[in-house]
Amino acid sequence: MRSGLVLMALLLPGAVLARPKTDVVVLENGDRIKCEMKKLERGKLTISTDASGTFTVKWSHVVGLQSTFLYQIVLKEGHRQIGRFDLPPELGKIAVVDGNDQELVDLFEIVEMTPIEAKFLSRIRGSVDAGYDFSQANAATTWSASASLEHRTPVWETDLSFYSSIKHQTGAEDINRQEGKVQVNRYFEKRWFAALLGQGEKNKSQGLDFRALAGGGVGRNVVQTNRSRVALVGGAAYSKEKYEEQSDYDTNAEIVTALVLETFRFDSPELDISAGFSVLPNLLTKGRYRIQANGKARIEVLKDFYWSLTVYETYDSDPPSEASRRNDFGIYTSVGWSFN
Repeated sequence: MRSGLVLMALLLPGAVLARPKTDVVVLENGDRIKCEMKKLERGKLTISTDASGTFTVKWSHVVGLQSTFLYQIVLKEGHRQIGRFDLPPELGKIAVVDGNDQELVDLFEIVEMTPIEAKFLSRIRGSVDAGYDFSQANAATTWSASASLEHRTPVWETDLSFYSSIKHQTGAEDINRQEGKVQVNRYFEKRWFAALLGQGEKNKSQGLDFRALAGGGVGRNVVQTNRSRVALVGGAAYSKEKYEEQSDYDTNAEIVTALVLETFRFDSPELDISAGFSVLPNLLTKGRYRIQANGKARIEVLKDFYWSLTVYETYDSDPPSEASRRNDFGIYTSVGWSFN
């Protein structure tokens, strides 16, 4: 009998070692939900119950939390705390307990919450998009696809993304643009973070065969709430690039300055708007600089499925190849699926 129980434990670790759902979430209408709190981000608290599975609750509807498990919370001003939660007499606040110390925290000052012992898969969020357009009048066909994957821990964030757009039109130049990117952020107090960036791209419209870039810098979330985020980043990057008329790769050193904007709406239908703008002055070629800008609006049409509109612009003030275009601008729509 004992050997059989051991075998079951090995084959079914999730069932045997599953965390008990003993957390308590108190809602503004007085309901108390016994559950496992998964995470808080973007104004939504994800919880799991035995009866209803996993779902989200608007953070603005929560007035109390209780848990014997360790969580890290991040406040609007960037302060991070680790502790267990208790219910004080005053609704709208929680008591964060760390050993013998206890501190009352306003719930609406909390913008992120992460369980310390959360499993790897529970920390992943991502999306997949695909778009297709055909015009019979000019025999133009456009394919687009993108994917993103994000992994969060209490102090680390890793983002992977990929984008591709291919357009063929009779009698016109084909468009073939791909970009892959990885960024790793390490967060500190007061909303500061350090960032490492790796990027690979090609753009037939600008005559770019390939560019590989690696860099790093520091940044700060100057605004961080349950509805929006504004971040500034500054640093430096090293890149190697090759244009169609070149036989060898050029080496570049660039300054990186970037602005990131995000805003969210959680009432149905959910709306997610993000934008990025970066300027990269070249340190080795006097007067040359590059600008990269993109924006995306995503609206939910069904649960976890959405329609999106994406706009991008890339500009190079002095491309090495005389035949290369300085800028490339595009707009495309797509449908996608998100998971977390």
